[in-house]
Amino acid sequence: MPHDPLFLPAGMRGPIAFGRPDGTAETEQLGAILDIVYLRSPEEGRRWLDRTDPDHLRVLRTGGTVVGGMRVWPLGQWYGGRPVPMWGVASVAVDPAHRASGFATGMMRSSLEEMHSAGAALSALYPATQPVYRRTGWELAGTWTRFRLPAAAIDVRDRELDIRRVDAGDGVFKQLYDRRAAASNGHLARTEAYWRFVQSPRSEETVHRYVVERDGRPEGYVVFTQDREGAWRYNLNCRDVVATSPAAARRLWTFFADHRSFSEDVTWSGSGSDPMLFVLREQEWKAPRSWTWMLRIVDVKAALSERGYPAGMEAEVHLDVRDDVCGWNEGRWVLSVAGGRGQVRKGGRGRLRIDVRGLASLYSGFSTGSELVATGYAEGREGDLAAATAAFSGPAPVLPDFF
Repeated sequence: MPHDPLFLPAGMRGPIAFGRPDGTAETEQLGAILDIVYLRSPEEGRRWLDRTDPDHLRVLRTGGTVVGGMRVWPLGQWYGGRPVPMWGVASVAVDPAHRASGFATGMMRSSLEEMHSAGAALSALYPATQPVYRRTGWELAGTWTRFRLPAAAIDVRDRELDIRRVDAGDGVFKQLYDRRAAASNGHLARTEAYWRFVQSPRSEETVHRYVVERDGRPEGYVVFTQDREGAWRYNLNCRDVVATSPAAARRLWTFFADHRSFSEDVTWSGSGSDPMLFVLREQEWKAPRSWTWMLRIVDVKAALSERGYPAGMEAEVHLDVRDDVCGWNEGRWVLSVAGGRGQVRKGGRGRLRIDVRGLASLYSGFSTGSELVATGYAEGREGDLAAATAAFSGPAPVLPDFF
């Protein structure tokens, strides 16, 4: 981070630096700040650090003291049937003694420079507060929803397929997940490190894994824990569940229903159009928790060229992008779409003027061109707005993983 007065609180002197922790002491200093900010017990904080790759941590130092930091996840995200390089951002925190000093904004700016240098096209995060992220170019781009259904209310009984318990390293999970994710917009392109995160215990809990098969061929799976509810009841908490066929969905619901003697509720993350829901007879499920995640276009050219586009569509979209944080994105760009792919070049007529924040919402399919005009993020003629909307159309953007 540069020595910029914007990031230097009144009366404070000394160098400011942002980067990886320099040893265990700085990692523990960051952990203590996170405990305060996110209301974690010391035990929860230690477990979090044990499960976090130190290479994914970043700290902000001033005067030789850690005053904030974050976690970054080098991942990917599926759009138009293709994985796009994306860095997830999480656990952003500044010590309460150093709030309102520009430190959070400075960290986000510095992280964008690192992401760009590392080849990331996008960045996604779940905001605890929106202004600091919106100020640095992130915008609303998709949903995360947590569903809840009483086990006793599950109205499916189908044992056509087999279901068996498997080990954490079973390779069929990635195969099935990628098939489902490629048909969606917004799902993570999971790395090996993230797969370990999904399948490893986060406290004293036990993680269970089952795969659904037809004649030995996998069609679905579930990874779940049992969260105690009272003396001997529990909620069946699905960390990860995928069904690639209606029969697999029915078998999974039957498996969940078979827990009803002891299980209160079944919980899972997904979307209102999740194929799993279509095999249920009635809408007995509820959605007690939901969040709208934010997306940042880190590199316009890479983001536009790496994702997929609607098959059979041929179009040119002439963009004039405004980016007040990442100067490398500024200016006119031409997106040529054909054969499900996009080619990008500098120049063009710039007929659709769009802020990089609006481009993030358009890119994911969360907002249409006309909706972005109403927000003040875009200006253009109706035909250009319609062409851009069509180019980025597809399944509603959903991110089942909460990182």
